[in-house]
Amino acid sequence: MIVHRHTLIGEGTDAGFLGGMTVAFWYFALDLLAGHPLRTPSVLGQVLLFGRQSPDTTHPVFDALLSYTVVHFALFVIFGIVLALLVRLAVEYAIARFAVVILTLAFEVFFYGCISVLSTSLGSHFPAWTILAASLLA
Repeated sequence: MIVHRHTLIGEGTDAGFLGGMTVAFWYFALDLLAGHPLRTPSVLGQVLLFGRQSPDTTHPVFDALLSYTVVHFALFVIFGIVLALLVRLAVEYAIARFAVVILTLAFEVFFYGCISVLSTSLGSHFPAWTILAASLLA
């Protein structure tokens, strides 16, 4: 039996936080290069959390930006804990290795689906290559 020196919650939290920071820095860099820093979390907060069909893309909306950032990191930490559990199980069970692949693919499809369904105007702000690149980096 394998002895773990770190707790599952600790490993998952660390992994989730690092993944969340990686994605946040990726989109911050893209926004900065486009001349609109912090546009991505602001737009996502406006659409996904506040239900606005036509978000303000010219400058950040602080409450949407802050709300989305909290939700972003909370979801990444939860995802990190689930993934850490699956990785631990994958050491002993082959089906868990398959579950890791399915979970990561389902997560990507779910996120892109949410963006596509909730607002047709978001498609131009979040091309598939940016989401794929963020996922590969995280």
